[in-house]
Amino acid sequence: MGPLASKSDRQQLGDLGERLAVTHLERAGYVIEKRNVRYPVGELDVVARDGGVLCFIEVRSASSTDWGGALASITYRKRRRVIRAAEWYLQHRPDAPEEVRFDVVAVQWAEQKEPTVELIKNAFNAE
Repeated sequence: MGPLASKSDRQQLGDLGERLAVTHLERAGYVIEKRNVRYPVGELDVVARDGGVLCFIEVRSASSTDWGGALASITYRKRRRVIRAAEWYLQHRPDAPEEVRFDVVAVQWAEQKEPTVELIKNAFNAE
């Protein structure tokens, strides 16, 4: 995307959703370490600490529930990409923590004017 190109509605929705998610996480006591960490194997939306736990947080936004909403957009393939990016992140970190967790923040716009923001801790526990 060139410097004069504008973001699509979907990208703008994602950016707004991520800002809302970070605000929600900070209010819940998380300490944000990094945002939008990109590796060849995938991207980490938010890396944060929840107490002594390092959390890799996937943020999903949806403007409709027609296809199941924000949470339904987290496919097995998406989870695998996030996990691979987290492994990459940990390999390049000299002070890797003992405990890590994968959380999800779902930002859902529907008929209401204000979106709902839902935090799901340990969302990838089936992996």
